[in-house]
Amino acid sequence: MNLSNTLFNNLTNRLKLEALLLQEEKLYVENLLNQVAYLKKLKTNDYKNLGLQKFATYTNKEKNLQDFIVVYIVNISFLKANTALHVSDIQGNLKLFFSSGSVDLAGKQKKKRRIAVSKLISLLFKKASFLGKNPVALHLNNVNFYKNLIIRKLKRSLYIKVIKIFNQTPYNGCRKKKLRRKKYTKKFK
Repeated sequence: MNLSNTLFNNLTNRLKLEALLLQEEKLYVENLLNQVAYLKKLKTNDYKNLGLQKFATYTNKEKNLQDFIVVYIVNISFLKANTALHVSDIQGNLKLFFSSGSVDLAGKQKKKRRIAVSKLISLLFKKASFLGKNPVALHLNNVNFYKNLIIRKLKRSLYIKVIKIFNQTPYNGCRKKKLRRKKYTKKFK
Protein backbone atom coordinates (compact mmCIF):
# COMPACT_ATOMS: atom_id res chain seq x y z
CA MET A 1 0.00 0.00 0.00
CA ASN A 2 2.83 2.40 0.86
CA LEU A 3 4.55 1.79 -2.49
CA SER A 4 1.40 2.62 -4.45
CA ASN A 5 1.02 5.90 -2.51
CA THR A 6 4.56 6.99 -3.33
CA LEU A 7 4.07 6.08 -6.99
CA PHE A 8 0.82 8.04 -7.06
CA ASN A 9 2.51 11.06 -5.43
CA ASN A 10 5.40 10.94 -7.91
CA LEU A 11 3.03 10.80 -10.86
CA THR A 12 0.89 13.69 -9.59
CA ASN A 13 3.99 15.81 -8.91
CA ARG A 14 5.25 15.18 -12.44
CA LEU A 15 1.89 16.06 -13.94
CA LYS A 16 1.73 19.29 -11.93
CA LEU A 17 5.23 20.19 -13.08
CA GLU A 18 4.39 19.49 -16.73
CA ALA A 19 1.20 21.55 -16.45
CA LEU A 20 3.17 24.43 -14.97
CA LEU A 21 5.76 24.23 -17.75
CA LEU A 22 3.03 24.17 -20.40
CA GLN A 23 1.42 27.22 -18.85
CA GLU A 24 4.74 29.09 -18.89
CA GLU A 25 5.30 28.13 -22.54
CA LYS A 26 1.80 29.34 -23.42
CA LEU A 27 2.53 32.70 -21.76
CA TYR A 28 5.85 32.94 -23.59
CA VAL A 29 4.22 32.21 -26.98
CA GLU A 30 1.48 34.79 -26.30
CA ASN A 31 4.11 37.40 -25.49
CA LEU A 32 6.03 36.57 -28.67
CA LEU A 33 2.88 36.89 -30.77
CA ASN A 34 2.13 40.23 -29.17
CA GLN A 35 5.67 41.38 -29.86
CA VAL A 36 5.32 40.37 -33.53
CA ALA A 37 2.07 42.34 -33.77
CA TYR A 38 3.76 45.34 -32.15
CA LEU A 39 6.71 45.19 -34.54
CA LYS A 40 4.40 44.87 -37.57
CA LYS A 41 2.54 47.95 -36.38
CA LEU A 42 5.87 49.73 -35.93
CA LYS A 43 6.95 48.70 -39.44
CA THR A 44 3.87 50.27 -41.01
CA ASN A 45 4.93 53.59 -39.36
CA ASP A 46 1.55 54.02 -37.70
CA TYR A 47 3.02 55.72 -34.63
CA LYS A 48 -0.17 57.57 -33.66
CA ASN A 49 -2.20 54.42 -33.06
CA LEU A 50 0.68 52.60 -31.41
CA GLY A 51 -0.04 51.89 -27.77
CA LEU A 52 1.65 49.24 -25.70
CA GLN A 53 -1.51 48.57 -23.71
CA LYS A 54 -3.20 47.15 -26.82
CA PHE A 55 -0.43 44.61 -27.28
CA ALA A 56 0.30 43.69 -23.69
CA THR A 57 -0.82 40.40 -22.26
CA TYR A 58 -2.62 40.24 -18.98
CA THR A 59 -2.17 37.32 -16.66
CA ASN A 60 -1.79 37.08 -12.89
CA LYS A 61 1.01 39.62 -13.20
CA GLU A 62 0.55 42.32 -15.78
CA LYS A 63 3.34 41.86 -18.30
CA ASN A 64 4.37 44.61 -20.64
CA LEU A 65 5.98 44.35 -24.05
CA GLN A 66 8.73 46.67 -22.88
CA ASP A 67 10.33 43.66 -21.16
CA PHE A 68 11.41 42.30 -24.55
CA ILE A 69 12.66 45.44 -26.32
CA VAL A 70 16.12 46.94 -25.80
CA VAL A 71 15.79 50.67 -25.19
CA TYR A 72 19.38 51.92 -24.78
CA ILE A 73 22.84 50.86 -25.93
CA VAL A 74 25.86 51.26 -23.64
CA ASN A 75 29.12 51.10 -25.60
CA ILE A 76 32.52 50.85 -23.87
CA SER A 77 35.58 51.18 -26.12
CA PHE A 78 39.23 50.74 -25.29
CA LEU A 79 41.28 52.80 -27.73
CA LYS A 80 45.09 52.81 -27.91
CA ALA A 81 45.48 55.83 -25.65
CA ASN A 82 42.00 56.37 -24.20
CA THR A 83 38.87 54.74 -22.81
CA ALA A 84 35.43 55.90 -24.02
CA LEU A 85 31.85 55.25 -22.91
CA HIS A 86 28.81 56.05 -25.10
CA VAL A 87 25.12 55.79 -24.25
CA SER A 88 22.67 55.99 -27.15
CA ASP A 89 19.10 55.01 -27.86
CA ILE A 90 18.04 52.43 -30.44
CA GLN A 91 17.83 54.95 -33.27
CA GLY A 92 21.50 55.85 -32.69
CA ASN A 93 20.94 59.25 -31.07
CA LEU A 94 23.78 59.92 -28.65
CA LYS A 95 22.52 60.50 -25.09
CA LEU A 96 25.81 60.57 -23.14
CA PHE A 97 29.50 60.44 -23.96
CA PHE A 98 32.36 60.17 -21.48
CA SER A 99 36.04 59.57 -22.03
CA SER A 100 38.73 59.01 -19.43
CA GLY A 101 39.57 62.71 -19.68
CA SER A 102 36.13 63.55 -18.30
CA VAL A 103 37.02 61.79 -15.02
CA ASP A 104 40.25 63.80 -14.59
CA LEU A 105 42.68 61.27 -16.03
CA ALA A 106 45.42 62.63 -18.25
CA GLY A 107 48.37 61.33 -20.22
CA LYS A 108 49.48 57.80 -19.38
CA GLN A 109 46.79 57.51 -16.68
CA LYS A 110 44.17 57.15 -19.44
CA LYS A 111 45.72 53.81 -20.43
CA LYS A 112 45.22 52.36 -16.93
CA ARG A 113 42.07 50.48 -17.83
CA ARG A 114 40.88 49.32 -14.41
CA ILE A 115 40.93 52.81 -12.91
CA ALA A 116 39.41 54.43 -16.00
CA VAL A 117 36.59 51.90 -16.32
CA SER A 118 35.60 52.01 -12.65
CA LYS A 119 35.52 55.82 -12.66
CA LEU A 120 33.56 55.94 -15.92
CA ILE A 121 30.97 53.47 -14.66
CA SER A 122 30.47 55.38 -11.42
CA LEU A 123 30.06 58.60 -13.44
CA LEU A 124 27.55 56.81 -15.69
CA PHE A 125 25.42 55.82 -12.70
CA LYS A 126 25.42 59.41 -11.43
CA LYS A 127 24.52 61.04 -14.74
CA ALA A 128 22.33 58.44 -16.45
CA SER A 129 19.37 58.07 -14.11
CA PHE A 130 17.14 57.63 -17.19
CA LEU A 131 18.54 54.13 -17.74
CA GLY A 132 16.77 52.88 -14.62
CA LYS A 133 15.42 49.38 -15.14
CA ASN A 134 15.07 49.70 -18.92
CA PRO A 135 16.52 46.84 -20.99
CA VAL A 136 20.03 47.72 -22.15
CA ALA A 137 22.35 46.27 -24.80
CA LEU A 138 26.02 46.31 -23.81
CA HIS A 139 28.62 46.61 -26.59
CA LEU A 140 32.28 46.11 -25.66
CA ASN A 141 35.05 47.08 -28.10
CA ASN A 142 38.59 45.70 -27.58
CA VAL A 143 37.84 44.85 -23.94
CA ASN A 144 39.87 41.69 -23.67
CA PHE A 145 40.67 41.03 -20.02
CA TYR A 146 38.30 43.47 -18.37
CA LYS A 147 34.99 42.19 -19.75
CA ASN A 148 34.09 40.29 -16.57
CA LEU A 149 34.86 43.33 -14.41
CA ILE A 150 32.72 45.62 -16.58
CA ILE A 151 29.78 43.21 -16.78
CA ARG A 152 29.85 42.58 -13.03
CA LYS A 153 29.83 46.31 -12.21
CA LEU A 154 27.09 47.17 -14.71
CA LYS A 155 24.84 44.26 -13.67
CA ARG A 156 24.47 45.71 -10.19
CA SER A 157 22.18 48.51 -11.27
CA LEU A 158 21.36 47.99 -14.96
CA TYR A 159 19.10 45.45 -16.63
CA ILE A 160 21.42 44.07 -19.33
CA LYS A 161 19.48 42.20 -22.01
CA VAL A 162 22.20 41.67 -24.68
CA ILE A 163 26.00 41.65 -24.53
CA LYS A 164 28.07 41.94 -27.71
CA ILE A 165 31.86 41.82 -27.68
CA PHE A 166 33.86 43.18 -30.61
CA ASN A 167 37.59 42.48 -30.46
CA GLN A 168 39.27 44.18 -33.38
CA THR A 169 42.85 43.83 -32.24
CA PRO A 170 44.36 40.37 -32.69
CA TYR A 171 45.75 38.63 -29.65
CA ASN A 172 49.33 38.31 -30.94
CA GLY A 173 49.39 41.32 -33.27
CA CYS A 174 50.50 41.58 -36.86
CA ARG A 175 53.39 39.60 -38.23
CA LYS A 176 56.65 41.49 -37.95
CA LYS A 177 58.44 42.63 -41.04
CA LYS A 178 61.34 40.41 -42.04
CA LEU A 179 64.70 41.87 -41.03
CA ARG A 180 67.26 42.27 -43.76
CA ARG A 181 70.75 41.00 -43.09
CA LYS A 182 73.57 43.45 -43.23
CA LYS A 183 76.14 42.70 -45.87
CA TYR A 184 79.65 42.68 -44.62
CA THR A 185 82.29 43.94 -46.99
CA LYS A 186 86.01 43.40 -46.55
CA LYS A 187 88.04 46.50 -46.21
CA PHE A 188 91.26 46.60 -48.26
CA LYS A 189 94.22 48.71 -47.22
